[in-house]
Amino acid sequence: GESAAAEPQAVEAQEEERELTRHEEHRGQTHRRTFTSSTVTTSTVTTSTSSTSTSTTGPHVFGGKPTEEAFYGWLSVWRSKYQIGVWNANLTDPWESLLPKDLRGHPTRVVQSHGGAAGGVVTEGMGYGIMIEGLLAANGNKTALNLSLSMIKSWLAMVNGPDTAVQPLGGGMNATGSATQVNTWPYGISTVEWSHFKTGPAGVPAWKFPIDNAHIEGNEGSAADGDQDAVLGMVYTAKALGYPDDFVDMVIRTIISFASADLGFPDLYRTLPHGEKVYVPKLGSMWGGLLPPGGKYKTAQQAWCYSPGYFAPAHYRTFRDFLIKHWQKEFDDYMPPHSDGSPTTLDEMVQAFNSAIVSGYNLLWYSSCSSGTVSNWVGVKAPCEDEGALNCPGVPWAHTPYIGAEGGTCSSSGTEFGAFGADASRTAWRVAMDYVLYREESSRITIYDRQGSPDLEESFGARRYLNRIVEQYRSSSTCDGGELGSCFRNTTSPYRMANAFDLEFNATHTTCHGVPNEPESWWAGFMAYPTFTAFVAPYDEIGAEQMTNWMDTFSSICNFSKVDVTDFTLGEEPEGAICLTSYFEASQAVISTMIMAGFVSPLEQESFSQAREKVKILKDEILPVLERVSASNAWLLPALGALGALAALSMAAIRRRQRTSSAYSHLAEELPKSPSASGACESA
Repeated sequence: GESAAAEPQAVEAQEEERELTRHEEHRGQTHRRTFTSSTVTTSTVTTSTSSTSTSTTGPHVFGGKPTEEAFYGWLSVWRSKYQIGVWNANLTDPWESLLPKDLRGHPTRVVQSHGGAAGGVVTEGMGYGIMIEGLLAANGNKTALNLSLSMIKSWLAMVNGPDTAVQPLGGGMNATGSATQVNTWPYGISTVEWSHFKTGPAGVPAWKFPIDNAHIEGNEGSAADGDQDAVLGMVYTAKALGYPDDFVDMVIRTIISFASADLGFPDLYRTLPHGEKVYVPKLGSMWGGLLPPGGKYKTAQQAWCYSPGYFAPAHYRTFRDFLIKHWQKEFDDYMPPHSDGSPTTLDEMVQAFNSAIVSGYNLLWYSSCSSGTVSNWVGVKAPCEDEGALNCPGVPWAHTPYIGAEGGTCSSSGTEFGAFGADASRTAWRVAMDYVLYREESSRITIYDRQGSPDLEESFGARRYLNRIVEQYRSSSTCDGGELGSCFRNTTSPYRMANAFDLEFNATHTTCHGVPNEPESWWAGFMAYPTFTAFVAPYDEIGAEQMTNWMDTFSSICNFSKVDVTDFTLGEEPEGAICLTSYFEASQAVISTMIMAGFVSPLEQESFSQAREKVKILKDEILPVLERVSASNAWLLPALGALGALAALSMAAIRRRQRTSSAYSHLAEELPKSPSASGACESA
């Protein structure tokens, strides 16, 4: 790992100049998304892979001061994308009287995105914004709370839709009942338009604004990735507010809408041979996942298409736990019925979220390599005898990554099938969040074989997946990021770490059966930054201090010394090779550094920043007082030290018990059984 550092400086300078030339060429190639899809038939390509082993779970790791400083720098960049006024989306403000009380009086804000199909106001950007600010608000950040409330208010305006369309438009088509009735196309409800608190519609909106009625078809339908991030932000904002009843009601209705529109609850699933129900996360209300290729609920785009980068297990667990904790009997009235008209229950929705977690990890297992690369788009073909049926026996990952035995492919957003690219790169931080928020539960994932039976010889979960990426950096980088300064010796370029994923330096294991096509360049910020979050999960071969140093090394790629962290427009751009400040690059950098800096905390536990602040108070305010008192009482400090040690041991024991006795851990131990297969419904 030190061979590059030992080269003569003249040779190193030439190498750095060559690398920086490549970086500058890439800087002009910003992320572009186009709204396209395609289907072709290909042959299967198989590449050998190697395995990564890990031991039992351990507490996650945070970066140090450089990581925290990088996060604040990227947060400033990201917040420069916010604009006052939902009129930027050609929408009117919601009626104040129809809003939860905590939203009233706040100005509306939107996230303005740029680039391809992402231009304008899209739910992806709004989801990132609400999630980031909601997580920070739950840490006690008042600025973040106000920003989150402003964007949630705009989200509700988006759910209602423009005055020129049927309202609420939600994720439906421009037709009465499309968003609110489960038995109309598209399948599921995307909006609950009424409330016991007499507030307005809540749910998931069309994916892109402004909406031109003359071309409304291109904007209609929800996008699951943006929806789930926005809902997570709403849950954490509810915590920051102290869970007011009318706000909780709004969040509950939004979670129900997400489960129905973007997961296919209640009736879009497959049944495995042993009776387990399998829900597959869709790509939105109108296409993707298990939506049928024909019939009443026919998918709007390519059938049997799925993106592992949309998979958000920590989100699904959080939604599940929020429902369980805050459910009231009257919320039953918001639930979409089964296709036969029979009512659905909270238990069924909890099982659907658990199922989506297990199926998502299984699809990740079959669409990733030992390096941690994962495919943008893969197939989940599991057809029913009746091509319009919503459910039947089947195994969605029977042929993943391909669509069926015929080797079909699919793609969208301008990214390639079967390649590690802009859509797939988000997988790393979504799985890292699962480890941070649900460390124990995320390690207990049942892997099923191609025929749908449990494979008892395989183990998989968040940590094992993340450790693949860590090992790729450890074994392939030509420096040791665990030693501060090693990777930037005689250079400001991060090229020594690029060897892990840069094909021009013969990076290995970036393609395999699950990822048959070559990846996008590591030098794109939206590709590199998400991989850095893998270091939050402990790895047996690297100590905790070295893992922290790796994150600090990654966070030192950009120099924020000239960036105004309170108002990005008043300062200069960050300096460095992977420091573009455009919409998509900035979104992935700020989310990744937020996770690494420790600003993502479980709902019911003390946040990292709160604990850090208590330590600071102890150091700055209490210890000086104790020192003055102890000057005349020599016995005091040793006695207090002993008491402190005892208290620390007690708290550690309590925390261990909390970690191992989650009130709902039993809900994730197995997939729900299909009543038709098992003969009886199993309770949660």
